[in-house]
Amino acid sequence: MGLTVKSSYALRALYELANFHNNGVKRVSINDLSKKQKIPKDFLEKIFSELREHNIVDSVRGRYGGYALSKDPKKLKLSEVIYVLDKPFQSYECVISGKCETLGSDCAVGYVWKMVNTILMKELSKITLADLLEIGKKLELMGGNTVEEKINNANERGS
Repeated sequence: MGLTVKSSYALRALYELANFHNNGVKRVSINDLSKKQKIPKDFLEKIFSELREHNIVDSVRGRYGGYALSKDPKKLKLSEVIYVLDKPFQSYECVISGKCETLGSDCAVGYVWKMVNTILMKELSKITLADLLEIGKKLELMGGNTVEEKINNANERGS
């Protein structure tokens, strides 16, 4: 239906993978990503299998194996990851076809779901994995334990 924990875990793991890459680490194990982001290992393996099928990550087996990004973080849009894993709102026939099976083109609910899906994907297509890394750096500098605290700290400094 909408966004799921699967997408959240994927973005968190890709964020971590990009951080490792920026620090000179070429391949990262699922174990390391799982521990660093506190994501269940088995679930992360399934997620990365799907991402590998869609050429978002690649992998090498063996002792010196692991995962790496297949794309430059500047070119990997969050919408691509979300669409691959969740296909937001695609369980609604009206979003897929643009026509409500019951009410035809007069379905207000279908119209709203289509609008929400379009806005969501449009906004996510403006944000790349590189942008996410920049946001992470800024959040680290803001101080505080939660995102709300960090935002409040930033607002207080700006006042």
